[in-house]
Amino acid sequence: MTSNERITISGTALAAPTVSPDRIAEFGVRDERSQREYLVRIPADDLRHFISRGARVDVDGEAGWTVPGRSWRGEASRTLVQAQSVRAGELALAA
Repeated sequence: MTSNERITISGTALAAPTVSPDRIAEFGVRDERSQREYLVRIPADDLRHFISRGARVDVDGEAGWTVPGRSWRGEASRTLVQAQSVRAGELALAA
């Protein structure tokens, strides 16, 4: 059995959300403090902001399972976060 913990992530969206047939939006976020990657899930109807790759986001939710990375795609393992809220900020610009 897994116990979930409350978590707040402030970081950068790794991609625009994809929406599954059951209306769940899912996208990756890299936390700016820890540099860990998280897989954020939220009901698509609750995602009230346009999120694109490089957008700054703040996510509140519960962290649970770890999703293993796919080494052949260069993906890191990520912790799954069931988000209660997602706030969008400005785009992060790279030099």
